[in-house]
Amino acid sequence: SGLKGARRWLSLLKESNVWGIVLGRSLTDPIWWFYVFWLPAYLSEVRGFSLKEIGAFAWIPFLAADLGNFTGGFTTGFFIKRGMSVVRSRKLVCILSSIPMLAGIPAAMTHSAIAALLLISFATWGYASWSTMGLTFPSDLFPQDVVASVTGLSGLGAGLVSTGFTLFIGFIVDKFSYTPAFIAAGTVPLLATAIVLLLIHAPESTEKASTSH
Repeated sequence: SGLKGARRWLSLLKESNVWGIVLGRSLTDPIWWFYVFWLPAYLSEVRGFSLKEIGAFAWIPFLAADLGNFTGGFTTGFFIKRGMSVVRSRKLVCILSSIPMLAGIPAAMTHSAIAALLLISFATWGYASWSTMGLTFPSDLFPQDVVASVTGLSGLGAGLVSTGFTLFIGFIVDKFSYTPAFIAAGTVPLLATAIVLLLIHAPESTEKASTSH
């Protein structure tokens, strides 16, 4: 049984869909943790928010993320109902969702604290929409008996990269400023989206079934 399990893992690791899911999530989850861990410190150190003001306003980007989860799912459903295949619709939503995440770049450069907070909220909205797609790819692409394994691999990759990215952000902030971190948070998801587009492909049977309806 151990040999059989090892063969199963090796066969999974040979599939481009697995690497598309793992790398896609590993390059987007760190963006979320950047905003979770560093937003209060950024608002305090750079934008001059008091503790009371952080409590009053720092929740807004996370409410935007909640809305992003719904937006991603709704948009996918909209495309599917109009005849687009499931995987193709997920990819399109990934493309559309990566655009708002670029808002983190002007957020770091604007002089207005309110504008910065709104731009960050736009970025977290895009992140959550993208993440919803990343979490549904395993069940779209794999049989039920391996969905948990693929999801676990993507979670492992995302956790390791997020830890390293968080430490790297600390180094960057100490040596330079928050601006390079915001630039990375805006551009890295573009790489994640490109990887998803290149590596993830729907099984032929799934594509045929979706186009026949």
